[in-house]
Amino acid sequence: MTKRSTNNLHRLDVRTIQGKGLLNPGASFTWQWTRRGATVASIGINVDTTNAVTLYYRTRHHGGDWQDKRYQVAIDWTPCNYGGKRPWWLCPCCGRRVAVLWGDSTYACRHCQHINYESTRTTTSSKPFERANKLRRRLGWVAGIAHPPGDKPKGMHQQTYWRWLTVYDRLANQAIGASSASLDKMMGRLLKINREADKYD
Repeated sequence: MTKRSTNNLHRLDVRTIQGKGLLNPGASFTWQWTRRGATVASIGINVDTTNAVTLYYRTRHHGGDWQDKRYQVAIDWTPCNYGGKRPWWLCPCCGRRVAVLWGDSTYACRHCQHINYESTRTTTSSKPFERANKLRRRLGWVAGIAHPPGDKPKGMHQQTYWRWLTVYDRLANQAIGASSASLDKMMGRLLKINREADKYD
């Protein structure tokens, strides 16, 4: 079975919630997800105790009827190396200790949701292109290694610019090399197919 991507589900990170000081017993709040400034989903959270919260929200499957969901999720705390404590969700499906629950009809760990991180779905040959384009965006250049390097961003020191330019050249060369390797591999497969086809001519 092909696994889904984490990009398809809503990410509920207990570390972020704790970082905003919201895990106080008796607290009640709404957690929202936005896209381009618009709210696309939300979930209500009641902090029952220091060791549990109640999630409540509405969900529907493929345009079906809305269903109300309400259930408790336990929280485990572990000591940090330099003092304090770190919270973890205990997955309501398997009990695994995780920092993130992924929202579908139920919020659960990615193992129970059968999902992969998007980066694991990226082919090896495409990763150098992604790294090069990420750097191009950071420098304000047009995306795509087919374009020449852009000008030095305003306010950037010349020495810094040359350093990033060196990094970009390395990434671009890796991308070109990966593309060539993929093309060679594809040509090898085509030749093998042609040789097999010749046997039946």
